[in-house]
Amino acid sequence: MWPWEHLAFAYVLYSLTANVVVRTSPSAREAIAVAVGSQFPDLVDKPLAWTVGLTESGYSVGHSLFVAPFVCLVVYAVAARRWERVPAGVGAFALAYLTHPIADMLSQLLRGRGVDLRTVLWPIASPPATSHGGFLDHFVRYFVRYVHHLLTGGLTVQLAFQFLLGLAVLTLWLFDGAPVLADAWQLLRARRHR
Repeated sequence: MWPWEHLAFAYVLYSLTANVVVRTSPSAREAIAVAVGSQFPDLVDKPLAWTVGLTESGYSVGHSLFVAPFVCLVVYAVAARRWERVPAGVGAFALAYLTHPIADMLSQLLRGRGVDLRTVLWPIASPPATSHGGFLDHFVRYFVRYVHHLLTGGLTVQLAFQFLLGLAVLTLWLFDGAPVLADAWQLLRARRHR
C-alpha cells in the first residue's frame, strides 16, 4: 500500500472506533498520531533495507507483529511519564500502527495474490530480498508500476477498494470537523485578529 492508502485506512478505522466507542470525533492531535502511526512501519523498514542495507527487504522490524506490541508499550510509557494522564493520541498511534501490516496483507489479497505472512513475522521469517538500489530507485519503480496499473488496468477490485476508501475517509474527516485543517484555520484567524 502507498502512504496515503495506509493513512486513509487507519483514519477510517480510528474515526469509526472513536465515534462509536468513545462517542467523540478524533481531535487534531489524534489525527496526527494516526498519520504517524500509519506510516511508522515503512519509516523504519524501507530506509533500513533500501538506504542503509541492514535488512533484506522493506518488511522486517517495523512490520513485525512480534515487535509492534513493544513499540506501542514504549510509546505508552513515554507518554505516561511525560503527562499525568495518557492522551488519546497514544491509542490513535497504536491502532494506526497495528493497521499498517494488516492493510499490507489486505492489499495483497485485493491484488489477487495470496497473503505472504513472512511480511509480518520478522525475526522468525522474512520475505525474499528485494532488488538492489536506493530509496529513490525503489520509489520510482513502484510508483511507475502503480500509475501504469491505474491507467491501463481497468476497474479492478483493488481500484474499487481504493475509491471507496477515499470516499470513506473524506466523508468521515468532514464529519469529524476536518481535524488538523480546522485547527490550523482557527489558529490563522486568531492571529489575524490580534
